[in-house]
Amino acid sequence: MEKAPSQPPSQPPIYELISDPKASQVLPSLGAIVKQLQHLTASPRTTIQEITALIRADQSLTAKLLRLSNSAFYAPVEPILHIDEAVVFLGLNQVRNAILTARLIEATAPIPEALLTWRDFWLHEVAVAITLQHLSGYMREPRMTDEAYYVMGLFHDIGKLALAILAPELFKKILEETAAQRGEISPVEIEIAGLNHASIGAWYLQQQGLPPSLYEAIRLHHSWSYSPGPVEEAAMISLADQLVHLFRIGASGTYFPPDWNPGESPEWLVYREGANNLAPRWPDLVLETWHKVKHVPAIFDSLNFGGEG
Repeated sequence: MEKAPSQPPSQPPIYELISDPKASQVLPSLGAIVKQLQHLTASPRTTIQEITALIRADQSLTAKLLRLSNSAFYAPVEPILHIDEAVVFLGLNQVRNAILTARLIEATAPIPEALLTWRDFWLHEVAVAITLQHLSGYMREPRMTDEAYYVMGLFHDIGKLALAILAPELFKKILEETAAQRGEISPVEIEIAGLNHASIGAWYLQQQGLPPSLYEAIRLHHSWSYSPGPVEEAAMISLADQLVHLFRIGASGTYFPPDWNPGESPEWLVYREGANNLAPRWPDLVLETWHKVKHVPAIFDSLNFGGEG
C-alpha cells in the first residue's frame, strides 16, 4: 500500500487549502519593489516604461494586472499576456491602486534566511523569465510572443509563493527537508504536501482567469517526460531554470549536485530538437544567455531592501 504524504498534525491537506475561495486571492509582493513603485507612481515625471520595467520584476503584481486586464469587466478580444499592454489597457489609476493595495511578502510569510530569502527567490524568477524569453527566440514554431514566454518564466515557481501563503509552516518544513537532502524540491513537496509547486502554480494561474497556453507548461515543467502531449515548452522552462541555477543567480529552494551539467540533460535534447538552425550549440548558448541575464542582480541591488529577507 502506498504511503500517504506526511502532514503536520494541525495542517489541513493541501487539497482542502486550495479549495478555499480565499486561496485564489492576490499574492503578496516583494516589499522593496512595492516601495519603489509607490515612489514612482507618486511622481508626475515618471514614465509608463519606468513603472512597467519594475512591475516586470514582481510576479504577484504581474499576475494581478493580467487578471484585471483579462477579467469580464474589461473583456479584451484576445487574452492579454504582455505586461506593458496590461498597464496601458488598465490605465495608471488602476495600476496605482493595485500597487497601493499590495501586501508585502516579508510581513506575510517570513521564513528563515538560512533557508531562502524572498529577495533571492524574486531574483531567480526574473532571471528564469529572461532566460526563457531568450530561449524561445530560437524555437522553430513558438506558440506565443517572446513577452508571453517571459511571463511564463516569471510565473514558473508561483506555486511556491502560493504554498508559502497558504501553509507557511508546511513550506518551511519542505525547505528544511530539501536543504537536508541537498536535492530538488519538487519530490519533497509531493511527499509532504501531496502536490508540487508546478501543480499548485498552474491551479493558481487558472483561478486568475489566465489562458491554458500559459499555465499548462508550468504544470508540467517537473513532469514533462511523463506527458503524452506536447512537452517542448515545459522542458524549456526546466532548462531555463537549470541554466539560472548554473549561473547562481538567486535561489529557489532546490539544489543540484556539483557535477551536474544542464548540457547533458534530457531538457537540452528536447530543446535542440525544437530549435531552429540559428540556435547556437552548447556551450555557446550558455554564454549568450549569461550576457542576457547577468545584469539582473544589479536591478535588485538598486532597490532598498532595508534588511528585509
